[in-house]
Amino acid sequence: MNTNNLGKTLKGRRLSKEMTLRQLSSKSGVSVSHLGRTERGERFPSARILRKLAKPLGFAETELLKLAGFMSQDDSDRRIKKLKLEIKAEIIYLAGALYRKVDEL
Repeated sequence: MNTNNLGKTLKGRRLSKEMTLRQLSSKSGVSVSHLGRTERGERFPSARILRKLAKPLGFAETELLKLAGFMSQDDSDRRIKKLKLEIKAEIIYLAGALYRKVDEL
């Protein structure tokens, strides 16, 4: 992932958690200025910084390190993604079937 995309991902997660840069800084120990430059794509965080950000942002450390390119995606990651998509499709199908059954009542 390039610098800008990683920054956007981190910012998106922070905002989805309704957290300010200052709050994230307090929870992670990473300075506000460092976080801001990272989110704007002006700086690429080290693996050490990403580990500090993982928990407050709700990422698994390995997930964030893989997103940043410090760890490679492996076959198990691809299998898990495929399984998640299959489960999602099954849930959508079953929800639709349940909706139709309720509608028949």
